[in-house]
Amino acid sequence: MTSRVASCSCGQLRLTCEGEPVRVSICHCLECQKRTGSVFAAQARFPREVVTIEGRATEWTRAGDS
Repeated sequence: MTSRVASCSCGQLRLTCEGEPVRVSICHCLECQKRTGSVFAAQARFPREVVTIEGRATEWTRAGDS
């Protein structure tokens, strides 16, 4: 089974995903462009039950246009 690992830049937060993603997509909306610093943002989505999160996370929110 494939295992994928991601972490934040400072290394304080880390997650592991087991198996294959249920959806892979790209987005080119302005907010994704701001978030990634690129023209597109690539995303892979996994079911919550196959994701393990380690470390301390803080909440980050953004108000929508609506």
